[in-house]
Amino acid sequence: MMYQSLENFSLRKINYVKTRTTILKTAANLLKQKEFSDITVDEICQKAQISRGTFFNYFSTKEHIFHYFIRIFTVKIALRMKQWKEDMAFEDKLKEVYQWFLEEKQYTKFTSSYINFLLTVGEEANEMKLIDAEFVYFFNGIKEEEYPYYNELTLGKLFEEMCEKAKAGGEITLPGTKKELSALVIGVITGAYLSDHVVPEKEHLSIMNRIWKS
Repeated sequence: MMYQSLENFSLRKINYVKTRTTILKTAANLLKQKEFSDITVDEICQKAQISRGTFFNYFSTKEHIFHYFIRIFTVKIALRMKQWKEDMAFEDKLKEVYQWFLEEKQYTKFTSSYINFLLTVGEEANEMKLIDAEFVYFFNGIKEEEYPYYNELTLGKLFEEMCEKAKAGGEITLPGTKKELSALVIGVITGAYLSDHVVPEKEHLSIMNRIWKS
């Protein structure tokens, strides 16, 4: 992506976006070559041509790079969901979301990293926020007054809305609060991902989707 869209922002904000995205891209490129645990901050700094001090001005730890990416990913998913037809079936929505997880190529092993993120941090504890210039850089059509909403948004909250609508329409008969059902959506997505890796010749999402009519 180019930075022309940021021409109305101050040089300080433009440089902020450039540095954060450079660090993200550098880490993402290194992930194509090795495991995240084998990547060091020094290595990221060397490849990104920044100092350690600069790195820590933007990210408290190297793990926060993924926290930053999951914020971007969540907003991207929310915007895609807005394009769904009103009458789209719940299970079709779930299939599409699962496909989006699988197709995410910018951050190698995205779903594995997401599972680890849920186990070690949790979406609600993600402190990484986007500044106004980043919203303009990454996305089209988000109004300034919507920035706080998207900075607090989680995939879990998006799945809560999905489940609430599906339950009201009779597509989910399984008892549970919207938060509990949202957790099950995450479980179905990550469970299908793990099962597909263990037994790749079988499609597991449709099997796991049977729980909604329990």
